[in-house]
Amino acid sequence: MSTLLWAKGDSIDKLMQKLTVGNDYLIDREMVVWDCIGSAAHARMLHFIGILSKEDVTALLRELKNIFVLGQNKQIEIPIELEDVHNVIENMLVDKVGDAGLRIHAGRARNDQILVTTRLHLRHMLMQLLLKIADFAHSCVERYDELKDIQMPGYTHMQPAMPSSVGMWLHSFIEASLELLKEGLMLLEIINVNPLGASAGFGSNIPLDRNMTTRLLGFARTQRSPIDCNNSRGRFEHKVLSFGVEVAGMLEKFACDMMLYTTQEYKFFSLPVELTTGSSIMPQKRNSDLAELLRARAGKIRAAENELAWITAKLTSSYNRDFQYTKEPVIRAEHELSEMLSMGVLLVSRFEVNKERVAAAMYPELYATYEANRLAQSGMPYRLAYRTVAQKVKQNDYDKSGLVEDFLEIARQIDTLVIEAKAELVELEKQSKKLSEQFTKIEGAVFNWN
Repeated sequence: MSTLLWAKGDSIDKLMQKLTVGNDYLIDREMVVWDCIGSAAHARMLHFIGILSKEDVTALLRELKNIFVLGQNKQIEIPIELEDVHNVIENMLVDKVGDAGLRIHAGRARNDQILVTTRLHLRHMLMQLLLKIADFAHSCVERYDELKDIQMPGYTHMQPAMPSSVGMWLHSFIEASLELLKEGLMLLEIINVNPLGASAGFGSNIPLDRNMTTRLLGFARTQRSPIDCNNSRGRFEHKVLSFGVEVAGMLEKFACDMMLYTTQEYKFFSLPVELTTGSSIMPQKRNSDLAELLRARAGKIRAAENELAWITAKLTSSYNRDFQYTKEPVIRAEHELSEMLSMGVLLVSRFEVNKERVAAAMYPELYATYEANRLAQSGMPYRLAYRTVAQKVKQNDYDKSGLVEDFLEIARQIDTLVIEAKAELVELEKQSKKLSEQFTKIEGAVFNWN
């Protein structure tokens, strides 16, 4: 018969249970694979310390792997009366392997399970984000190589400022992506720690071998304080969502630029018809909805981060039921960020440049700073050079002849910098892929038993 992990034989108010379960029974379908992995490591450790027999752990690992596969295929349903993934998996184990399914809970609180389940999920989420950021960066690199020589105005205060190029614009997103990749790898060092074994948050008088589960799960170290294990729930999730906000911010800026440059007034860029939508009433309209929705989704990531921060902002140390609500914003943001990066790749790889329009927008006064710099290099005090050129521009007595070459020299410097960025991207992507493959291999191997 199906039972709850915390049931003691007392009657349960059904409305109370419904209200406390919330939508955990739906959200936790995302967590099945991670609970199976954490449970497999715990079972192997319990055998090592003499609590589970070889027969018990063999049966448990076999069934956990079966449930893992079902979880991968989204074939595990969680009845609301069983509340969450942890209750469902333990009941499935008991149904299949009998008392061994009951013994696996030794030394492990349900919150202990949730901690390691969410930590494994966070690690996976971060690694997938890094790989998709690398994809976006590669798309920018490919378009840079194609479009780097096309000059376009650079803007400050949304006013024409200095000469730029499509390549220089794309280079900014390459560098932003590299910064995020490095930041994400540093964040991995912080979150890749093992909370399993904190039990209810105060340690266990069962001699658990926490370092063994650390090795089995591929964590970098064991989280030492059992109270801090509980306190870090929500804290680590917030770090990952804060990183997600930075990713979203980069994509938001890209989307805003794309929307501006594809307006009829600018018309520097255009999107192919198949990447636009139409109006239900205006026959002539084609809209860049993809870019608009990419911009909007950045706000949803910030909202998820803020939601998570407020849920955990006021809590005392150790476990509080409020932590239940930390899962949903993380899972929501995970899906949003994945799709946002796919949208970014689609836009950057398919936009087209109106070469005639950007050439016409390269107004002579864009080169004014170059002339002031030349005068300063020849010995004139810069402030005097600034005023001299400003007066020429004001009197419409300004000629950019001879100054275009100055931008070409800057463009050549940028090209050298992009070559460096490409090499850095290859190395960071290689590092990210290696770690992702390493974790996947470890997570799969935890079910193996000799």
